[in-house]
Amino acid sequence: MTLLNSLVVVLCILGISGVAKSATAGPVTFYVATNGNDDWSGKQREPNPPKTNGPFATLTAARDAIRALKADGGLQQPVEVLVREGTYYLSEPLHLSAEDSGSLDCPITYKAFPGEQPILSGGKVITGWHPYEGQIMCAELPEAKEGKWKFKQLFFNGQRQIRARYPDYDPDDPLYGGWAFVEELIAGQDSDAPVFRYDPNFSPGKWAKPQQGEVFIFPWRCWVNDIVPIKQVDWENDLIELARTCAGHPLMVGNRFYVENLLEELDQPGEWCLDTETGMLYFWPPTGPVQDAEVTAPVADRLIELCGTGDQPIHHVRISGLTFTQTLALFPPPRLFWGPPTSAGYAVYLEGAEDCSIVHNSFVAVGGDAVRLQGYNARNRVVGNEISDAGAQGICLAGTPGGLPYTWRDNAEALEQAASGMAKSRSNLISRNHIHHCGVIDKLGSGVYVFGLNSVDNVISHNLIHHTAHRGIVLGFGFGRNIVEYNELHHLSLEASDTGGIMTNSCYVVAQDKELWQGNVIRYNLVREVIGCGAYGEPMQPVSGTAAQGRIWTPYYGWGIYLDWNPMNVTVYGNIAIGNTLGGMMMLGAAKDVLIENNVFVNSRHSQIHYASVATGGKTGAGEGNRFRRNIVYYADPDALLVRIGQLPNAAIIAESDYNVYFNASGGPLAIDLPKVLAPDSFAQWQELGYDTHSIVADPLFVDPANDDYRLKSDSPAFQLGFEPIPVERIGLDG
Repeated sequence: MTLLNSLVVVLCILGISGVAKSATAGPVTFYVATNGNDDWSGKQREPNPPKTNGPFATLTAARDAIRALKADGGLQQPVEVLVREGTYYLSEPLHLSAEDSGSLDCPITYKAFPGEQPILSGGKVITGWHPYEGQIMCAELPEAKEGKWKFKQLFFNGQRQIRARYPDYDPDDPLYGGWAFVEELIAGQDSDAPVFRYDPNFSPGKWAKPQQGEVFIFPWRCWVNDIVPIKQVDWENDLIELARTCAGHPLMVGNRFYVENLLEELDQPGEWCLDTETGMLYFWPPTGPVQDAEVTAPVADRLIELCGTGDQPIHHVRISGLTFTQTLALFPPPRLFWGPPTSAGYAVYLEGAEDCSIVHNSFVAVGGDAVRLQGYNARNRVVGNEISDAGAQGICLAGTPGGLPYTWRDNAEALEQAASGMAKSRSNLISRNHIHHCGVIDKLGSGVYVFGLNSVDNVISHNLIHHTAHRGIVLGFGFGRNIVEYNELHHLSLEASDTGGIMTNSCYVVAQDKELWQGNVIRYNLVREVIGCGAYGEPMQPVSGTAAQGRIWTPYYGWGIYLDWNPMNVTVYGNIAIGNTLGGMMMLGAAKDVLIENNVFVNSRHSQIHYASVATGGKTGAGEGNRFRRNIVYYADPDALLVRIGQLPNAAIIAESDYNVYFNASGGPLAIDLPKVLAPDSFAQWQELGYDTHSIVADPLFVDPANDDYRLKSDSPAFQLGFEPIPVERIGLDG
């Protein structure tokens, strides 16, 4: 063989001969700009001098150009849509379906032009302002008068303003100041129209149009909130009658509320209200003439939607580097019961999507969820985004739940039937997102919420989540395994009660299903300062503090890791829980095969560990196979408990508790609170019941607990019991 022939053979083997398929070329690029034109080619980043060609004006035009490109021979190269600096006001979302898919080799990307920060806004600019009274301006909105435009948010130069309210918003105490309270419930003829007497300190001026007002309220035990229209006001008897019931729960005496959207209460800068009867919008600008500012109100509840089906999914589409803001808050939604997330209002929406990416975007002051993955989705990535001041959830994976029984024990067939009616959410990655100050409008708002799905190894990892109205991460009413790992969470559940930093609720497995037989895994997370808040008749749990002259309880009714309503096959391993309210760990109901191992629980305010069984269907459920071992429990409050157990049935909720390290740094005893049927009042009596016979009471020797460094020194006694070091350096965004 000649040297030339040998070279040809080698080149053919490598796939780079003249007859072999060439390597994928660079991307086809389209541009979108605020000074563009949808009649142009979109191939130039800026308009040419004669203004005959240049970028598109809309993302929809870019999408249509890609469709034409695909129709003319299919995708041969990756495609990029580069969005230039500026604000794009969307009255309807960019809709991408299966026909808008890319491929593994030729993905389709919508992203920011390098170095620029384009904004996609669901808002509409409001003009035509004229003086009304004093500093208050007004503008006429015909669409509002016609019932075509309803909104609960107004923005001034991009900042969310305050809907006129009584009592006034308290900037010095934004969470716990500025509330009135239900003083008395009045039995009315119409059970669907609750009537309550407001407390003596609530003394608004009379309202000319009370039906324009709405009551923003935390009903019942403050699990969720609601915004309910006013039906009428009885001024002589201090009564407010609501137009409907509240969020699946009755009112209770002591519930906190305020009334909003009434013109008479527009009494300070930054407040606004909308009279839908006349279509007049009233606004007191916080600074400067309103004509010199940009005032906007939302018109769109979605900005980008990726919608396919299980048979025809949308796939290989990437959204990157964009800012999403000012979407409609479609709240309150109809609720089947207290648990489901909102049913509408998502800045970015995915359904029937595979291998798509939502990465490195910013979501600011959206009205509902920032990102929603609804129903069937697989292998999508929501990574590296910042989400702040969302009206509801930060990121939500949700389906439609079937009828779930209360316990896995009572009705296994019903569990299988419920799972068969749920969509599967498979191998989606929610990672390295910074999510904070969620739940601005919908107080069920959490950082990440997984609800009503068959989950097959969805991964929630390395997120930083803080300052939420409700939970940090919650897995509820579904089947299968989610892996929650390496997340950092702090200052959570600031406005709701019965809550947790990481929470599961009614999560089960189906042993006969090869994909749903494994339960949730919660590992290597840092959870601290789960606060909790409530206001109603009598507290259900110990109160650690109060606000509003004692009428609001906070910290109250929250745990670090909370396994609610009969958890099944859950693994809790290698977590650190610090400074939570009722405990670092709570397990409720007829738990089965739960493993709590190798965790560190530090300085909760009441008890460090809490177990409770509850009556379901007229009988109290008992646990099976639950283990608490090789954990470190450390606290310094002399009044705090080590373990609290409530409503314990004949069979204990915990089968094994052993090989743990316990230490009360105050020097006091290890106090254990059990029901009277067992009633030990010391750790020694607890051991006589067969628990913790190999555990030790000793200082675990943290590296620097005074500065929250809970790594262990090399001579820690925990290592003698088999404790494994927790990789704290891997926790959080940069881990």
